[in-house]
Amino acid sequence: MTGQPTGRKTSKQWQEEAKAEWDRYADIWDSWTPDDSRDDAEEAADFLADLAKGGTALELGIGTGRVALPLARRGVRVSGIDASPKMLDRLREKDGGDQIRLYEGNFADVDVPEEYDVVFIALATLFVLPDQDEQARCLANSARRLKPGGRLVVQNIVPDMTYYQRGRQNDYGMTEPFRISGRLAGHPRLAWFEMNHIDPTTQIVKRTDVIMSEKGNKIIAATMRFVWPSEQDLMARLGGLELEERWGGWRKEPFHYDSRDAVSVYRRQ
Repeated sequence: MTGQPTGRKTSKQWQEEAKAEWDRYADIWDSWTPDDSRDDAEEAADFLADLAKGGTALELGIGTGRVALPLARRGVRVSGIDASPKMLDRLREKDGGDQIRLYEGNFADVDVPEEYDVVFIALATLFVLPDQDEQARCLANSARRLKPGGRLVVQNIVPDMTYYQRGRQNDYGMTEPFRISGRLAGHPRLAWFEMNHIDPTTQIVKRTDVIMSEKGNKIIAATMRFVWPSEQDLMARLGGLELEERWGGWRKEPFHYDSRDAVSVYRRQ
């Protein structure tokens, strides 16, 4: 049938929803502990700087600059896009934040005037786009923003359905030390309880975080869509990209069947 509404969000609608969701994380984002309790930002910066070779890089979903800032310190001219103005404000406040060119918007649009040696998406940020069409559009638009010989780099979590029981997964944790202290003022330590519900047919994960910190307690809901590595490769190919290499992490660990991370490097066809 024709003429029926698709129910898909426009780019502007997604940007407004993402702004509302991720603005609520801005004041605690830098205190969040990665799943494996190891921050890989420096390793990511080394990997990306080697590809950029002193040139330019654009991060999609730059957030508060976890990877962008160490990459800029390695002599790469870094730009970034994010839907959350509060995240971007936190980045501007940091040492070196004024050296990064920032754009507010839907990062799937990749709406920037320049071309880059490297475009990259870190920490499974591709998953926050609302559907497969938007994710595929992001990869295709990224290809158009690459210089000749440029590379698109995507870090994603490899989905593991064994973590879910009847479509649900719960997790919890805390940063250390979790205590009230004047020394920690302005940099909240936090504890959280995370609840996930997954629909394997749509690959949609609905996530709710209950967060307790020195700045107060909050409940935040977010929606993500996970992507299989093979699915991502097909979306990239349709957008004019070819997989060049895939690693199990930023340290170029081999990628195999039980890898938790996938760092994929694509080049324009």
